[in-house]
Amino acid sequence: MGMTIQKRANHKRWLLSSIALMTAHCLAADVEFHPYVGGGFTYTDNIDRVSEGRQGSLISDINAGIATDIQGADGTIDLDYELNQLIYSHDSNNNETYQTLSFAADKGINKTGFRVNADASIENIARAADQNANADIFSGDTIENKDASLGINYRSNPRSKIDLLARAYTDVVNNEDDIGNYNGYGAEFSFANGSTIKKLFWQIDGSYQYKESKDSEDDTAFTLFRQDFGLQTLSGWVPFIRLNVEDYEGTADADSADTLSWGPGLKFFWTKRSYFELSYNFSEDDNNQDFWAGAININPTPRTRLFASYDKRFFGDAYEVLLSHRSRRVNNSIRYTEEAVSFDRDLFTTGSTIEEISLSRRLEWSSILTGRRTEYELTIYRDEREALNAGSEEQNDEVDAIGIAVRHRLSRRFTVAGSFDYEYYQFTRRSNPAQNDYYRVYELEGQYQFNRDLFASIGFKHNNKSSSFEPNSYEETRVFIDLRMQL
Repeated sequence: MGMTIQKRANHKRWLLSSIALMTAHCLAADVEFHPYVGGGFTYTDNIDRVSEGRQGSLISDINAGIATDIQGADGTIDLDYELNQLIYSHDSNNNETYQTLSFAADKGINKTGFRVNADASIENIARAADQNANADIFSGDTIENKDASLGINYRSNPRSKIDLLARAYTDVVNNEDDIGNYNGYGAEFSFANGSTIKKLFWQIDGSYQYKESKDSEDDTAFTLFRQDFGLQTLSGWVPFIRLNVEDYEGTADADSADTLSWGPGLKFFWTKRSYFELSYNFSEDDNNQDFWAGAININPTPRTRLFASYDKRFFGDAYEVLLSHRSRRVNNSIRYTEEAVSFDRDLFTTGSTIEEISLSRRLEWSSILTGRRTEYELTIYRDEREALNAGSEEQNDEVDAIGIAVRHRLSRRFTVAGSFDYEYYQFTRRSNPAQNDYYRVYELEGQYQFNRDLFASIGFKHNNKSSSFEPNSYEETRVFIDLRMQL
């Protein structure tokens, strides 16, 4: 059987565009340019990740890439690009070329306060979370996701009478399977009193986001506006009036919503950065009754902050929490957020209407402890997607996860790392039985540095999935060895 190599994308176009951008800035910039090549072998005992009829395969990986950091006159460019060619021993028809890209550029315009920024990414994501949420390029059940955006920002001098931050942008997303492709644009601003204003204060935030499907007539539009206006006093007590407006226009009335509320409030500052806030709000929509809202912000040092708030939004009770603390050895962060999303591939499931608006609730705790030779990392998160459309087949998707990783430097040249990840997915349907999936991943890896430019790694990885839909269950063990050389 002859060898077959399939190509997913025009890689030259991305490389030429990136090189052209870098060349334009190299003459007046500090440039770090790190090209590299590498290769390796991965053996898997279950290449198709099936519950029965397992087949092994030896996968050869040939890769090359560049990592670039350019610091210029009031501008930066960061580029990471990698190309992987995978060759499978069991079937050459599976041979595939993959690419990943992370690109960010930012440039000020003649000290006017305006800045232009561009971002682009290419990544390989799971085709569908209900099929295999733990997909990667070796298992082959991924799709290529491309995202590119271009924007212009403006920031005034916050030490003057006003503090204005504004941004306008356009965004394009393409997925390999043509599900969730869209063209979008939007604008956002934050307008507050400057530091020279002593008697009044105001904080006005607004945003507009529009997304239009490339493959259908579906589109969504989000309009958000929030205003606080009040008096500054020497005692620390600050009376104010608040206004909150949200308007979500979905693909139909079933996934659309809006809300409007306003009311008086009172803040008390016991330090310059720490305050307590309480307000009574009159609801002008059918979603909520009149309600109390409140927030607390404790910010004793730049390294420590606690913020918590309660409000009413278009979906009812709304909460936000942020706890962060940084020290020389510990970096700890807990965050809970709630937001409306559309055209979003996170937790995408087979047959779901990705264009419809859904409510995303996410809780994440990240903790990193850095010792002299050992680093410990703990990540716990919960992600939930709730459909606004009561008639949608996909009603509620949830994932609960925990990850533990340890990295230890045995010597100047040799490092070992181990990790364990556990994920529990729940997919709730309106007419079909619920699906529950459990993922457990164990990994052990050693990395040896021969010199400044040559690295080798060897490792073991075990994937275990058990599902209430039995054909989706599988076990897989991999052994791998890789070599990378910087040029």
